[in-house]
Amino acid sequence: MLCQRLNKHWYHWKHQQLRRVNIPKPNGKTRGLGIPTIADRAWQALLKLAAEPAYEATAGERSYGFRPGRCTADAQKLIFDNLKSQTNGKDKLILETDISKCFDEIDHKVMLDGIVLPIEALKRLKRAVKAGVRGEYPSSIKGTPQGGVISPLLANIALDGFENLGSNQWKRERSRPLIRGIRYADDAVFICKPGADTKRLREDIDEFLKSRGLRINETKTKVSKATDGFDFLGWRFRVNSRGVFKSTPSWENHADIKAKVKATWRNGATTEARLKRIESQVRGGRQNHKNCDMNKHSLWSLNHWVWRKLRREKRRMAIKEAKKARRLAIKGKPSGAREARSHQSR
Repeated sequence: MLCQRLNKHWYHWKHQQLRRVNIPKPNGKTRGLGIPTIADRAWQALLKLAAEPAYEATAGERSYGFRPGRCTADAQKLIFDNLKSQTNGKDKLILETDISKCFDEIDHKVMLDGIVLPIEALKRLKRAVKAGVRGEYPSSIKGTPQGGVISPLLANIALDGFENLGSNQWKRERSRPLIRGIRYADDAVFICKPGADTKRLREDIDEFLKSRGLRINETKTKVSKATDGFDFLGWRFRVNSRGVFKSTPSWENHADIKAKVKATWRNGATTEARLKRIESQVRGGRQNHKNCDMNKHSLWSLNHWVWRKLRREKRRMAIKEAKKARRLAIKGKPSGAREARSHQSR
């Protein structure tokens, strides 16, 4: 039914208002998501499939967030290539950037001017972007809902070129740039060689974001040495004093894995279902950190914690079964195990 509606009415689709859902953030605050209806999400997916190829044809090569065929591991590999010992990574500086409320504050005109769609579809997309939140405000004048299917693509279009800032700084003409930016959605780091002007880079960043209605988050934006280390995409990157590059899971990411496993175990599901879910979570964590040094982030302690909980639960079940058998014996009724043994002896 929905498929038929989309095929017949996609060009004059009327987007409904969004539903507000607040999710917790690591710093204790909440992030508001705008959730479209199922029909609106399916319609946004059609527009995304139509607009994405045109964007991918001209998109930056060092942008990795929410793009087909690219993932966080590609960004991790590029950071390694720029900080390994052969490139003198220990002498470089890192500019960590964070955009304040990117999806909430981004300018509509910048997003829509860069997207390639048929005229009728573009008109409907403009109305969808301006759809308000049910019960809060009837229309939005800026931003794109984080719960939308097409929102990551619109954000990538608006931020296209952000990772190329600073590429106009050279040590000498026709040499490699002194600054290399790496972006994943609205998070980015800039690797600066000795001689790079970080103040000039910061001015370029502020000017770029201002033209899009955005601003930098001062509390999370800083310049640090590669030898001091920095966090990006759930990993901790650091070059030691000998020039050896190391990538490890960030302590925050490692704590999240433990918290998920413990929350799953405390769930009221059966033991088999909980163990299956925990196995999937641990396997996913190991796969995500397969290229990292896990010496100080071993999951052995987590495995031992689950084993102790499982042993305690088995003991509790055995005691419960023994008490039940004792009560049945007092009443003169055989327990399930005794009844089975007596049946076999017959």
